[in-house]
Amino acid sequence: GGVVALALCLPLLVHAAGKPDGKLFGVRLGAQISNLITDAHWGPYPDISGPGGVLSVDFSHRFTDNFYLHTALGLDFRAYYTHVEMGIACDGDCGGAWDGDEIYSYLYLEVPVMAQWRTSVLFFEAGPVVDVMLLSDKEYVIPERYRGQSDGCYDDKRFGAGVVAGVGHMFDFGLSIDARVSFQFTDVVDGGKKCLTSHSEEVEMYTDIETGETTTKVLWESDEYMGGSYYKLLKYQIGIGYWF
Repeated sequence: GGVVALALCLPLLVHAAGKPDGKLFGVRLGAQISNLITDAHWGPYPDISGPGGVLSVDFSHRFTDNFYLHTALGLDFRAYYTHVEMGIACDGDCGGAWDGDEIYSYLYLEVPVMAQWRTSVLFFEAGPVVDVMLLSDKEYVIPERYRGQSDGCYDDKRFGAGVVAGVGHMFDFGLSIDARVSFQFTDVVDGGKKCLTSHSEEVEMYTDIETGETTTKVLWESDEYMGGSYYKLLKYQIGIGYWF
């Protein structure tokens, strides 16, 4: 799906690059916050939102003095993290203490295709956007048996689609500043996402005064259903660019 979408967008990029009118080629750097929107109590990321950024090569095709088509090829980086502290005491190697940051990192190829209306003060733009996951990396703090049982429930979806809208200002010498909001209406995860669970347990320790031996009794344990039916993404972004 992602390859087909990119193939459809590339002719627009090539056509835009070939137009000689005005400043029609640029680069853009943006900073963003990505927020997960879900009906689940517990999501696929360490936190509900995370920082990130985008670096893109942008193209513009002029139809009139006010109406343009704005397309881009961008590298979109997203990170989600939270600090985790957890300790479980029991005999043997079944327990431990963990303290650190759990971090999920993603790199996407992002292609927005936006209709842009320019005035002397501001420009407004909106249109579809697609992305394809290039890389992902996950750093865990807590061992698998004590964290949410997500393995086998879902996979990170490699292709996403949504809409993006923005407003900004372009200076005569080529500098531009803008703010964008994008909503990804495809889920960020795929597969049996409703089987997400969270494992909890309570233990009681007994120490024999004479021998010094410690025994542990599990008072209760449970796997609580924490899944949901949708996992969408809402991004807020500010950017600065330069057009040549």
